[in-house]
Amino acid sequence: AVVSTQSGHYGRGKLKDLYTDTEREDELLMQEEVEKVKNTINDYWKTKAGLSKGAAQQELLKVTTRWLAFGYGIFDVLIIDNRFRETELWLAVGRNDIAIYPRQKSLPLEVHTYDSIISFGAPQVNVFKITIEGHAPLEMNTPEFLDIARLMKTYIGIMVKMKKEKSTDCDSALIPLL
Repeated sequence: AVVSTQSGHYGRGKLKDLYTDTEREDELLMQEEVEKVKNTINDYWKTKAGLSKGAAQQELLKVTTRWLAFGYGIFDVLIIDNRFRETELWLAVGRNDIAIYPRQKSLPLEVHTYDSIISFGAPQVNVFKITIEGHAPLEMNTPEFLDIARLMKTYIGIMVKMKKEKSTDCDSALIPLL
């Protein structure tokens, strides 16, 4: 591959400053996509120019809550196996389930409730594994493996506590027959 430095000069340069043509093209494409998204957002908000601060906040809340993963913890992950076309994805950890999203997309590739998760954890540093009933284990590389595990454990703990309280309420509502 032809190698050039960030400044565009060919020849010797620091190793960290070297890019292959493919990497440079990928970076330029990503910058173009970011610009398109920024322009789309700016165009949308230009139509809302006359709104008061409160009305603009309401509009923003309406837009953001339409996303299925609103309120989820979002983590960048690199999927180890080939079950998805893309390997760089988002793991969304929510109150009732987890979901796998393509980065920058609003529709999930998979959604799994906590009831279907058999186990989860970090078999090694920077690797997170989720075993899901009826599916192949989902293994991913991420430096955020501890945060993911803590969040999932917290949500599962809340669900268990709520189920216990609900069953206790039902038990106390029973009237013994004499």
